Amino acid sequence: MDNPILNIAFIVSITAFFKKQLGLTGWKTMVGAFIVTLLVAELPIAIDALPVAAPWLEALYYAVVLFLSAAGSVDFITLVRTTNVPPKSGL
Repeated sequence: MDNPILNIAFIVSITAFFKKQLGLTGWKTMVGAFIVTLLVAELPIAIDALPVAAPWLEALYYAVVLFLSAAGSVDFITLVRTTNVPPKSGL
């Protein structure tokens, strides 16, 4: 993931995923998101070190990133919709 905007979106979705799916709160959410983001950022370097298995590892890498991004995006949208609901008027 070389696009900084996609990187930020990934971090936001990972944080929402950890917050909702694992029930983490406070600093534990940030630590979990940081560890996963660090692994995802450094994994391509490890993949390049194993040229024989690189195609399979790269496919696995992108599958995990897409899964976490999709699940985290749903959790983030749900979080935004439930916390930013405007109050109903008395009309």
